[in-house]
Amino acid sequence: MHHSYILMEMKNEERRLKMKTKQKLAILLIAVLLTFVGFSLIASPAAIELVKVGKEAGYEIISNVLAKVETDHHSYGG
Repeated sequence: MHHSYILMEMKNEERRLKMKTKQKLAILLIAVLLTFVGFSLIASPAAIELVKVGKEAGYEIISNVLAKVETDHHSYGG
């Protein structure tokens, strides 16, 4: 009888640990979702537009550098 009680307690403890893990994952998921929602509420359209403009400028700089490399490569007879 004592042996079955120990087994039953071990199973109960295992269930509690699984539940705690599920709760932690749920809390983490909620925190991540709230972070994204909060960020989208904080980020104004002007700030998002600024990021887009910066990204486009970065692409333009990269394309200019690549074009220069290509031009230099052809001018040296490569």
